[in-house]
Amino acid sequence: MFRHPGVYIKELPAKNPPITAAPTSITAFVGHLKRGVRVTGVAGKPVFIRSVAQYAKKFGPPAGDHGGIANRGAKVDPFGHAINAFFANGGSKAYVVPVARTPGKSATCKVEIRELIKKKVDLGRTVLFEATSSGKWADNLLVKLKQETTGTFTLIIGTQDPASLAQTQTSRKRHDAVLETFSGLTMAAGGSTSITKKVNRRSTLVRVKVDATIPAAAGTPTEAQAEMAGGVDTRAPLATDYTIALKRLEDYRDIATLLLPGKDWTNSRTEYESAIAHAELMKNRMVIIDPQNPRTYATRLITQRNVTAAGFPTSPYTALYYPYLKVTNPYYDAKSAPGLPKTFALGPAAAVAGVWARIDGARGVWKAPAGLEATLRGTLGPTLPVSNTLQRTLNPLGVNCLRPIKGPTVIWGARTLASRTHPEYRYVAVRRVRNMIAQSLYHALQQRVFEPNDQNLWSSLRDSVTEFMNGLYRAGAFQGNKSTDAYYVRCGVGQTMTQADSNAGIVRVEVGFAPLKPAEFVVLNVEYTVGQSR
Repeated sequence: MFRHPGVYIKELPAKNPPITAAPTSITAFVGHLKRGVRVTGVAGKPVFIRSVAQYAKKFGPPAGDHGGIANRGAKVDPFGHAINAFFANGGSKAYVVPVARTPGKSATCKVEIRELIKKKVDLGRTVLFEATSSGKWADNLLVKLKQETTGTFTLIIGTQDPASLAQTQTSRKRHDAVLETFSGLTMAAGGSTSITKKVNRRSTLVRVKVDATIPAAAGTPTEAQAEMAGGVDTRAPLATDYTIALKRLEDYRDIATLLLPGKDWTNSRTEYESAIAHAELMKNRMVIIDPQNPRTYATRLITQRNVTAAGFPTSPYTALYYPYLKVTNPYYDAKSAPGLPKTFALGPAAAVAGVWARIDGARGVWKAPAGLEATLRGTLGPTLPVSNTLQRTLNPLGVNCLRPIKGPTVIWGARTLASRTHPEYRYVAVRRVRNMIAQSLYHALQQRVFEPNDQNLWSSLRDSVTEFMNGLYRAGAFQGNKSTDAYYVRCGVGQTMTQADSNAGIVRVEVGFAPLKPAEFVVLNVEYTVGQSR
């Protein structure tokens, strides 16, 4: 390599792999949906989405309008509105976790069609269609299949207009809105153009099967259609169904915030307690709790006695915001639908989660998600006014108020519900910074599990973690005029563990940091076993 005098460059692998910060804004929405595969201990999985459009496509009405918000008369569709509020306020990544008591039943239909092969051979085909998930949402979807002059098939799936729905002859039904179209399809199994492969890979509405055991009748046309029917909605979940679904979320360590749309603490205490227990187990996520909708004077939080009587949790992994928010009803129309309500009251948790994500991206997770920049978008303001006097009552109790300050509604509080029980975690930002550091170290240290438990490992860990913490310090995450005032990292026998711990393969890394508020050190202990799988 070195054949003449000069400068040579050689890339060497890093001695200590860098530690990257874990995500802090991915939110899980857990609740009952009319559409989607329920998540249980043995089936279903959370669905990752990046936009309202993706939610509407996968979980909304068949037409996908209004971001998946369903019209339920005087009642709000909490899931659709929560998703809208989250993304409107800055959220960008979320998991949707359908929960149900029973699996329900998917709508189905079959299309009998004749396939012309080289204009000579007539081959009868029976094509079976099944909705991608259970529920009545797919009932009345019109499926049309026709063979083109090229020999390939075109599949059209869409909704029907009212006149078509009333038509008794299926052959005369017509599409109102086309939702999905697939062209260039073949009936033969295998190949990229196969109807079973192409449609099943791309469609969000149906799954297809060509059943050779059910021959189409003689004289079957080359163009036919059928109406989906037979869907059965899932039953509303029990509290135990939430526990089962949350168990599945233990495998999703990138989740930082947990929401239960449509649930409030007073009427769904058991479900929230399961979510809190889950957060405390994972130690990397928070639960934003919605209080009861203050429709009446008795349900309002206006005194310390009211807050005490509500019996809110005191876990440092919880936060609560008050009051509810007004949102417009997209189905209201002064002429065509004057009887529907103009607005709904929506629990603030989803909108707040969106603000958290927005401020994380702009300022960092260590910035308190409150103040004039923590504006709530896509709402008409709080359902009740909050005075300075009421604020002084609620804030020390860990109830964060939503108030119109200098015009727009903003979050005017940054406390957890552990303000009194765990004062070191009385602030939301402190709790979330701690969660982020813990999760970042978890991911980074996983790759060291099978390393020898010796001085080399301990030194490497101290160097990697110190570099990570120093990066956070330079970004403004901690207090202190110098790094030694802002954080410390310890690892080794005599510091964080005994010789017996070392012999047993146990490694403890102790990380302390001085959050921006309060001034005390918050100590984090990370423990794992090396030399074997856990």
